[in-house]
Amino acid sequence: MNFQTKVALHYLKPKGNSFISLLSFISIAGIAIGVMALIVVISVMNGFDHALEEKIVGIESQVVVLNYGGLIPDYKQIAKKINKIKGVKEVAPFIYTDVMLSSNTTSTGSVLRGVDTGSASKTTNLGKYIIDGSLKSLNNKKYNGIILGKVLAQRLGVDIGSKISVISPQGEITPLGIMPKSEIFIVSGIMDSGMYNYDSTFSFISLRSAQNFIGLSSNEVTGMEIKLYNINNAMTVAANIDKNLHSPYYALSWEQLNKNLFAALKLEKLTMFVILSLIVLVAAFNIISTLIMVVMEKRKDIAILKSIGASSKNIMQIFIIQGVIIGLVGTFIGLSAGFIISYIEEVYHIVKLPPSVYYITNLPVRMTLNEFLIIGISALLLSFIATIYPSYKASKIDPAEGVRYE
Repeated sequence: MNFQTKVALHYLKPKGNSFISLLSFISIAGIAIGVMALIVVISVMNGFDHALEEKIVGIESQVVVLNYGGLIPDYKQIAKKINKIKGVKEVAPFIYTDVMLSSNTTSTGSVLRGVDTGSASKTTNLGKYIIDGSLKSLNNKKYNGIILGKVLAQRLGVDIGSKISVISPQGEITPLGIMPKSEIFIVSGIMDSGMYNYDSTFSFISLRSAQNFIGLSSNEVTGMEIKLYNINNAMTVAANIDKNLHSPYYALSWEQLNKNLFAALKLEKLTMFVILSLIVLVAAFNIISTLIMVVMEKRKDIAILKSIGASSKNIMQIFIIQGVIIGLVGTFIGLSAGFIISYIEEVYHIVKLPPSVYYITNLPVRMTLNEFLIIGISALLLSFIATIYPSYKASKIDPAEGVRYE
């Protein structure tokens, strides 16, 4: 240990002047509180972000392939081409259209989605969210089954086994003109994804039933949904699909389909980081005031050190080390406290959320090493910057002036 570090540690020890020791403690506490708040808030926002991703990708696919013309003819050939693209794990066809659902009591609009029950269970987590009935019930040959979102079923006042009319606004040509096409379906499942927009809008039938209802051939679908080996490569895989299939086909990743939502979350996360960083900035100003007080008190010591051969650079290093130690201790305490609080919430789910308001029941937490490193390095950098001015002033003290009145 060089003498600069020894002197810096000596100045940090509590002595007769308790006021300077109190300022040092306040500086450490300020940095610790700021870092802890940053860790907890960013971890919670990461948790919300991750939970939302799981919900969205659980219902929707990671990548979808659509046709500018509306329909994909001979979808099996398209599926073979997509399967050859690197990163693609599973491919499944789907059909979607806007319909009107009507029960004995009321009617409401819905997005009807036709799914291949075999491949859809591999490309999405739809089956996991079905709380009553099952995805396979759509394959029942005795009747046309339909799965409704929980809120949609409540709005229609129906349950498992209830009959509902599915009405297509596209209609069909009859001797009396174009008439809306209507078919009776039996409710065979209820889905509860925990997200109001999905549970109040989506309904599901088998792919074959959807083709018959809309009037498509067995080779025609609306689009293809794709599951990847790595969800983080969705944008890259979508771009590769665009290159391989060409127009009129195009691919969209789950990030592109929900661009506005995740852009808002990212902006909110950045805003919270900037706001909470102000706490650390205030603590950094405390370091400046603490070091200025120490310099004023140690004028005689500085003069003596310079008289026995210490350079201005050595004096500056002493106070930089002192400020950095304050920042280092505060940052370590803050990171440790933030980790402990986040870990306790992640494991024991202490904070409960009302399911009627939020799509999850517990406060989600997700800690990442990158966030810890960024927050820790930022706090240390601010602490270092705060030491420059007081250290520079200390290095300029004239030895003669320092001992004149002693």
